[in-house]
Amino acid sequence: QRRNSTNLRRLRTEPSRVLTTSLFWLDDHRWWPYVPVFVGVVAPAERRLRWWRWLLVGIGAHVFATYIGQSYLRLLIRQGRAPQRLENARDVGVSYFVLGVAGALSGYARKPWRPSAQAAVVLALAGNAAARPTFTEVGHLAAFVVGLAATLLAPDRDSRPYPTGR
Repeated sequence: QRRNSTNLRRLRTEPSRVLTTSLFWLDDHRWWPYVPVFVGVVAPAERRLRWWRWLLVGIGAHVFATYIGQSYLRLLIRQGRAPQRLENARDVGVSYFVLGVAGALSGYARKPWRPSAQAAVVLALAGNAAARPTFTEVGHLAAFVVGLAATLLAPDRDSRPYPTGR
């Protein structure tokens, strides 16, 4: 996993390869906790956004959040608030992709609930980043915000709400 990690060292030497390969690794050996997330978020987002928007949003969130999180880590290392060894920290997984498409999918929430739901998620992720100020938590917040920005790309938001409630 370290070979495919989007850590500071790998991003400096081989950014394209690690940004691509890190998407296909899980941070843990357990895959089953991801099933409800893929069924409840990733698949509905792909269905509503259509494959090319879904891919654009997910990859955009992954790349943007990776660089935001790693820039934050670089700042912590330079300030002496994090050890130098974290330059080679393990950073793999689909969470930034998932949170990006979740942000875009939030654009399909019913209109009266949409802003409140989006604000609640942003506040929860920001609170988590404040409580545990790691590059991963900062990246999670950044990925969701990228997805929120992408709601402008979401077609038929008001005519195809999610969940449907049927």
